[in-house]
Amino acid sequence: MSTSPSVLPPTGRPTSHRAPRPTARRRPRLRALTVGLAATLALGATASLAPSAAARTPMYFGSVAGGYEQAQAGTGENLANHAYSTFSSKPPTARMITVHAGSAGWRQVAKAAPGSALYNDIVRWAQTIKARGGHVMVAYNHEPEAAAGGSRGSSADFIAAYRRVVNIFDSQGASNVEWTWQMTAYAFRTKPGDSRAAAKWYPGDAYVDNVGADAYNWASCGHGNGKWNELSWLMEPVIAFARAHGKAASMPEFATNSDARRSQWIRNAHQFFLNNQDILTAAFYFNRPPTVKANSDCRWALQNSTEYDALGDIARDRAHFTA
Repeated sequence: MSTSPSVLPPTGRPTSHRAPRPTARRRPRLRALTVGLAATLALGATASLAPSAAARTPMYFGSVAGGYEQAQAGTGENLANHAYSTFSSKPPTARMITVHAGSAGWRQVAKAAPGSALYNDIVRWAQTIKARGGHVMVAYNHEPEAAAGGSRGSSADFIAAYRRVVNIFDSQGASNVEWTWQMTAYAFRTKPGDSRAAAKWYPGDAYVDNVGADAYNWASCGHGNGKWNELSWLMEPVIAFARAHGKAASMPEFATNSDARRSQWIRNAHQFFLNNQDILTAAFYFNRPPTVKANSDCRWALQNSTEYDALGDIARDRAHFTA
């Protein structure tokens, strides 16, 4: 699949498994819970600038496929990989995988019947990822709201398709999957009445482990309005949504347009991750050119050693981040 940052304008507790459905038994926890999280939330305390002694296991940090190798070379560090693919292809090996069903609409996915080619492909994916073991973040059809009113279908169709995919994986015992609902950060900031509003596309607490948002500081490129937005501002409503639903949060894609302030933006992002380490589980920098024509003037890929050093410093913070 060709990855792309959101075509929308600019405007996160560690992973808990999905709540059990009547037909599914409770899965093991995918990652350890923060010891003091419940007490912290109950008291309404805010995260301190310094990392908490009760912090959970390190969050995954890396880059998106298509710029992953360049990010590793530029930082000189081992990074987590976020890959994109289709059910008809072989599942890539990556820390996070986003998958869709090719040209099939969401209603087709929702109605995928045993014995059909699509159903068999989803089963093959579930069995392959289960056999690999380990923990894998999986997202179905990223940024669905960006296609609102398009050929794939409505928000109700997307929700039905998402649930169908999760149920098929569950039927195959793929309990090592962390289901990540991958939206745009904008969807969490827009008005509730907007057809792209995140709540309209939410598959439900029983089907989501991780609230993911693709967060971009457009600034003066693409759909930007010239405003410089820190990652903390972009992600604020995403984290609020995740906390309200008792879920983890992540950034399957994040980046900022090229600017003299980019290295500092990344360093500020590093501190933002630390401030919210009780709920954030992963972040993948979009270190590649845009793949959407409307964003063709955006320069997401890092360009010099100062910028790569800022990204590398996050990866080198092994007490808090891992590949």
